Amino acid sequence: MSSPGQRHKQRLIARQGAEQAACSGMATGAVADSLHLQLIALDQDMVRLRKLARIGDRVNMKRDELMPKYRPYVERYLAAVAESGQPYQNELFQRLIIWAFDVGDFDAGIAWAELAIAQGQRTPNNIKRDWAHFVADTVLEWAEKQAAEGHAVEPWFSRVFDKVRTDWRLNERLTAKWFKAAGCLLLRDHDGQPRPSAVGDSATLEQADHWLAQADQLHGKVGVGTLRQKIAMRLRALNPEQ
Repeated sequence: MSSPGQRHKQRLIARQGAEQAACSGMATGAVADSLHLQLIALDQDMVRLRKLARIGDRVNMKRDELMPKYRPYVERYLAAVAESGQPYQNELFQRLIIWAFDVGDFDAGIAWAELAIAQGQRTPNNIKRDWAHFVADTVLEWAEKQAAEGHAVEPWFSRVFDKVRTDWRLNERLTAKWFKAAGCLLLRDHDGQPRPSAVGDSATLEQADHWLAQADQLHGKVGVGTLRQKIAMRLRALNPEQ
């Protein structure tokens, strides 16, 4: 793992190499593809990005300019790793994972994050969580907002929820929030709100209660008690003979 000082030195060396290449007219091939040269360009683009006051303008710049600019290098890196089986810490790859989520490209963001976890990639310095917690936080926040507005959350919710349940060792509070969200999604009415009385299928209600029960076991303050009581009432109404 390189230190900030080492990375700064690498950038200085790369910048000198770029200047020499430019003078000789040989800025092609290995020099043009150098990760260090890309990081120099990335640093410059990050400065431009931070000068934008509005979040929407930053998102537009990432989507329309920076993602198309750097994505080919990331895809080239991933193809090389797939062939060689030898990943290395790649700051450009790490940054583009974050940007993929920022611009709403969840297909790329989730797929790349899974690769980053497998490769042991660090998260960027401004992200104080590992990749699993970052993705789980980001997708859950998005899904809860989408669901509340009556919009679809698939396939991305289920894709990450499967990881939360089977692979990722997240903290209890965040894991509980995912189980709660899964239960609430099964109970959505036409307005996107969790309402057991709007569900006419006992199996769906029981599955929702199962997820909510697991949420409660993981984190007692997750707040599912009232909802579970309403599920029980609805089940009794649907099955009066039981």
